[in-house]
Amino acid sequence: MDLYVQQLNKSMETAENCLWEFANNNTDVVDTITSKNNPNAVISQIKASRLLDNTLSYMTDIDGMFVYGKANDHFVCRYKNGGSNDCSSYMKKLLRQSGEDASALNFKSWYYIELERHTYLIRIINDLHGYLGAWIRLDELNTPFDDSNTIFLFADENGIPYDNESWSDFKLSTDFSTQKPHRIRGKDGIQYLQVAEKLPSSTCSLNALIPSEEVNTPIYNMLKLLLGGALLIFVVSLLWTVSYEHLISKPLDLIRKMASQVKEEQQVPHPDLSNERCEEVLEIGETLNKLMNRIEKLKINVYEDKLNLKALEIQYLKSQVAPHSLINCLSAIASMPFTEEGRRLTNEFVRTLSNHLRYTLQDKTAVPLKEELKYVENFLEMTELRFPGCLNWEIHVDEKCRNASVFPIILLMFTENTIKHNMIMGEELRVRITGSLVERNGEKYVVLTHLDSGSGYFEEDLEYLNRPVSQQVHGFDGKKIGTYNLLKRLYLVYGEKAHAHFSNEPGWGARSEVTIPYIPYREDGNPPESKIETSEPLFSHASDTPQVPGKRNES
Repeated sequence: MDLYVQQLNKSMETAENCLWEFANNNTDVVDTITSKNNPNAVISQIKASRLLDNTLSYMTDIDGMFVYGKANDHFVCRYKNGGSNDCSSYMKKLLRQSGEDASALNFKSWYYIELERHTYLIRIINDLHGYLGAWIRLDELNTPFDDSNTIFLFADENGIPYDNESWSDFKLSTDFSTQKPHRIRGKDGIQYLQVAEKLPSSTCSLNALIPSEEVNTPIYNMLKLLLGGALLIFVVSLLWTVSYEHLISKPLDLIRKMASQVKEEQQVPHPDLSNERCEEVLEIGETLNKLMNRIEKLKINVYEDKLNLKALEIQYLKSQVAPHSLINCLSAIASMPFTEEGRRLTNEFVRTLSNHLRYTLQDKTAVPLKEELKYVENFLEMTELRFPGCLNWEIHVDEKCRNASVFPIILLMFTENTIKHNMIMGEELRVRITGSLVERNGEKYVVLTHLDSGSGYFEEDLEYLNRPVSQQVHGFDGKKIGTYNLLKRLYLVYGEKAHAHFSNEPGWGARSEVTIPYIPYREDGNPPESKIETSEPLFSHASDTPQVPGKRNES
């Protein structure tokens, strides 16, 4: 009913807007209410009549419209084919009797009138030269609800029903704020629920009196349906509860127990059940046992294969680096002068070289950082014997990281390359090695930096060395084998947690920095677990260190 009242109110507002539009802007209507008796006035009345017909054709709830001139007594009225001629006659008589005195007319809103044949809602607009108006037949408004037993009444602002003798003595509720139904008992003894909606553009309201029986019957039927459904659910639930224990609960408990044993890598025992309905569960248990045994064998085989592959690859890389270092040392011995001092230096050099070779050719895959530093110092002392007064070196490594586990020659390779490519008799060469323990994202890392005062790296070498290891494999040309092997071993031993970066340091030369996870050295010498199954790039080449061109520092 609320939707119907909204539609009716919209029609009433539209009619009012049309009447004001006619009075202010339509010349035919203005001429009709102002022109005297002349041919033009007749033409204007005909046009005004057509205008009203056209307007009524699209207004579903408006039954008639009229225009009346005060001075010329011209009355133009049009209405639909519904027997509204009594309202037309009434309005014509009413307006002529009022004349210039409009005090007896209601111009505020739509108001109710009762005529001999029908009842109406009428709206009159007072213009300077005449009146315009429209009306609605109330008995036509009840048509959409005629198929039900609901009684529809129009009542005034006090709740007194219009045009219904059976209800004329009743006063309906005028409480429209909550839109709650009110109970009322009719003369026939039937109890009704009153639902009321006020027409916003008028002084009356539309009331629906619904028999309580029509409201209660669907509710009772719904309650019966709900009660039957609840009873059915109860019976089904009872049957389910009885059968659940025997058909589902026990087998599920057994499967859950077997799954827990599988999770803990235990053997799944065969349950002792005499009930043949559990054969599927027994089959699941046997299948899980076989599956666990197979998985265990596969895990052992894969783990052993990885260990063997890793050991072979690291040993291969080490075998490449060792001859590389030996060739550098033998070249240094060959350059010694054949003098008494040269023989003394050669003996000292050979002794130092033996320590160097003993370290580089050992079978260990991991050593403490302090041992690596010891043999770096040994190599620097050996170089000082060859180039007296030309080498200036310093090592500053934090004591907290000297017990870190590293693979051999992680720093020695950089030192050998520095001496090979930058050491010139009579020119000073500086070497600085630093190490510190840092914490990143809750994990500890060792940062090792090797810095020399040589000519530095070429720019194309930096671009190659700072690539991920996976890209260096495809572009490897046989050169820089020492540095390549170092990066490869970093990848094999530490996985993605390791990082290496190469750059040129202003005021110095080549700068090589290696970052590895801090793992305390163990006496068994085993390296940390490898991550060789990953295929993501390990090393990035982003750095804020500026690059300067220099002599190629191959390794």
